[in-house]
Amino acid sequence: MSSAASVSSMPRLGFRALAVLTLVGIAVQFFLAGMTVFGAGTGWEAHAATGGAVGLPILGLFLMSFLAGLREHRRMASTLFALYLLQVTLAAVGQGQPLIGALHPVNGLLMGLLAARLNLRLGFRR
Repeated sequence: MSSAASVSSMPRLGFRALAVLTLVGIAVQFFLAGMTVFGAGTGWEAHAATGGAVGLPILGLFLMSFLAGLREHRRMASTLFALYLLQVTLAAVGQGQPLIGALHPVNGLLMGLLAARLNLRLGFRR
């Protein structure tokens, strides 16, 4: 394998890793919320902290989607980033407006579906 081929595949490998981290992070978020709802968790602090951490790979996906070899994923990465920003907003506004806050898990589901679709797309492409 030439060095040029390995360099060009490194961003794609990093992008795939961030996509997997995003999907796993979203799944962990649902697990932590379920633990808290059913009394096995210690509260919403772990859910909030993990939610902040999930933002990092999502931001990475968004930024990396501007690289030449990853532009085909920009729409999905941008949508995921926008849904993440909406997620944070829904959590904040939901404290005072429960009907708006009730959209937080629905938006989380959309994020999970989009992250799964992105992972599937990356898994079946060369």
